[in-house]
Amino acid sequence: MHTIQIVSTDPHTQGPFVIINKSDYNPDVHELHGDQELGAPSERVPTMAELLAARDQLLERERELATEKERVAEQARANEVEAQRLYDERAAAADAATKAAVDKVAADKAAAKAAEKAAGDKK
Repeated sequence: MHTIQIVSTDPHTQGPFVIINKSDYNPDVHELHGDQELGAPSERVPTMAELLAARDQLLERERELATEKERVAEQARANEVEAQRLYDERAAAADAATKAAVDKVAADKAAAKAAEKAAGDKK
């Protein structure tokens, strides 16, 4: 039986064309895909072996993508741990700098007080 390609009604789920029997073609309902003519032979339909081989390739690619997805997820988790460590390190450094500044102010006040007392003792 001869087949032809017509423009699909839903390219997202069916692809750009659908293959139908030539005898089912209705020009009021269907639009020929590409530049084929009704008298021209249609594209060869893949064999079952070709379809199974294509399916096996797709399944293998799906497994590869699943493995890659897991690797990326693991890397994202490692990145989050490292980001938290860096945040904690920065916070600790900021706390240390604040404590050092407070200690310096206290030391400066103590030194000023000691200088005042020494100046008062000289009088």
